[in-house]
Amino acid sequence: MVLSAAIVLPLILDGERPAELDVQVRVTPTPDFEPINIVPAQPIDQFHETVQQEAQASTDDIRLISVPKPAVDRPLVQNATPPQSTESSAPAGERWTLQIATFKSQDNAIRLVDKLKEANYSAYSITTNSLYKVYVGPEFKREVSNKMREEIKTTFNLTGIVVKYSVN
Repeated sequence: MVLSAAIVLPLILDGERPAELDVQVRVTPTPDFEPINIVPAQPIDQFHETVQQEAQASTDDIRLISVPKPAVDRPLVQNATPPQSTESSAPAGERWTLQIATFKSQDNAIRLVDKLKEANYSAYSITTNSLYKVYVGPEFKREVSNKMREEIKTTFNLTGIVVKYSVN
């Protein structure tokens, strides 16, 4: 064993360096950063006074802007007149939409939406359970949706139902 070590070790440790280790590594100089000044901790009473002073200074810069008047409900079809209702208005946030049709094919739903949009109706499609439902609306008043249902029934021969509008 000693004899084999005496023969093999000089061959291994001959002093030559492998080519993989002859790599020059250059390190770029560190970038110059601006020093950060850290403010020492303040008592909580002084902090509240500073915040109040800053808030007072920022309120001096507030300017009032004019707000446009809210839009009035108007029918989607240009020649129609809005219905006159003597009932009280619907609760805030309650809207109505007209469900026109339900399709298994997305292409059919897209064609109907395009046809309704060409007739100046705000039509859209929603996918639920692999079915494509086509809607027109939403409207704030159910009466407007009912009137649209009658117009679409005479124009396109499609009978729809008025349902509560849901965002999701």
